[in-house]
Amino acid sequence: MSKLSFRSCAGLVAASLMLAAPSLAEDAAKTPAAGTAGTPDAAAGQTAATTAAASSDEFSAAAEGLSPLVQDVQVVGPWSDGDEHGVWRTVMVQPAGEDAKTHFFLQQLDASGHNGLALRSTTEIPEIAKMEGQVVGYRPDDPNEAEPNSITLFFEVVPNDGEVSETYELHFTPGQPYSFGPASN
Repeated sequence: MSKLSFRSCAGLVAASLMLAAPSLAEDAAKTPAAGTAGTPDAAAGQTAATTAAASSDEFSAAAEGLSPLVQDVQVVGPWSDGDEHGVWRTVMVQPAGEDAKTHFFLQQLDASGHNGLALRSTTEIPEIAKMEGQVVGYRPDDPNEAEPNSITLFFEVVPNDGEVSETYELHFTPGQPYSFGPASN
């Protein structure tokens, strides 16, 4: 089993976004500098341009398809479980309104297949919506080599009645109860 670094997982995410379409560099290499209409080189250039436009449209549609309620999406680290591997992704959703609460979701994206990433699981952390404060940031801890299928996140939360942020931590392993609460450090 190979171990994935955060950088290589970020590369997997970027590669999967290409959705098996030819790269723009390959498209540019296929486009003739001085092709004549009707020649095979010109046809290849037109096909490459069409593919690039279709890919761009597909990416645009994916971005535009996000709900306006989604406030934040991040890839926060790698995971592995036997021969399977991928990345952790977080999604923060916040409805409009003064008293709206943030809903936080942790997702496992599986990169084990050859067709890009697939959603493996989604878990809401409901304690975040129940907090009397606002999440102003969060970050992952370094991956745990002893438990490569787990993740720890640290949240900075500003209480509604205060100015000094408080740190909370989430320890998550699929199939097991997670823990969420004030940071112990």
